[in-house]
Amino acid sequence: MKRRKAPPLYLARLLLVLTLLILLELAIRIGLINRFFVVLPSELIPQVLRDLVDREFLTLVGITFYETAAAFLFASVVGVGIGYLLWRSRRLGVAYEPLIAGLFASPIILLYPIFLVIFGRTPLAIIAQGAIFGVLPVILFTRQAFAGVSPTLLKVAASMNLSTRDRFRYILLPAAAPTIFTGLRLGLTYILIGVVAMEYIVQIGGLGKLVAETSLRLSTDELYSGITLVVAISVLFIYLTQRVENAVRR
Repeated sequence: MKRRKAPPLYLARLLLVLTLLILLELAIRIGLINRFFVVLPSELIPQVLRDLVDREFLTLVGITFYETAAAFLFASVVGVGIGYLLWRSRRLGVAYEPLIAGLFASPIILLYPIFLVIFGRTPLAIIAQGAIFGVLPVILFTRQAFAGVSPTLLKVAASMNLSTRDRFRYILLPAAAPTIFTGLRLGLTYILIGVVAMEYIVQIGGLGKLVAETSLRLSTDELYSGITLVVAISVLFIYLTQRVENAVRR
């Protein structure tokens, strides 16, 4: 007797999202949730579709996407590089890892006035803030990833007389990739929070600025549409990092 195949994971996720939206719709319509503060999902979806064909709205989406991508690129390259260096040099790792961990646990958002002074009210200030948010977890997870590589694998590489480049490409990187990409995804989350928060606070840039303006106007449809697009950008970046991780681990 053949076993029935389990539904794909993405279908299960989609079903969960649809169920939650239906429950939210019902809760608003029967009065459990105030419609003044939360928009109906049946009204939100048309609003998002209208915004997606609005040139001004798409410009704001593009600005936030660009700022997030630039900060993530910086955090990825610099974070992985520094994390690898801290692993290679045990003395540096022991000396600086507690400092980096302490910075990671601190309220970095309070540094935004410094970036405004240095870069002005420009996208560079937002990118710098987001990059600092994201680079710290990438450094920590990268060092932990390489430190967690099995010594047996390193002995196998030595017995095969692999060059430093081949040892890194075929032994170290595939073994460390899961933890490194966990750090990258965590860094991406913090970057998006930092970028949108900075846009919201100083009211420059993209979707964060839109959320600030619509919240002041009490325009809940546009407010939740902007929030939905922020979530969509996050999902897109996480999907892309998963694809890159799969390619690296092959």
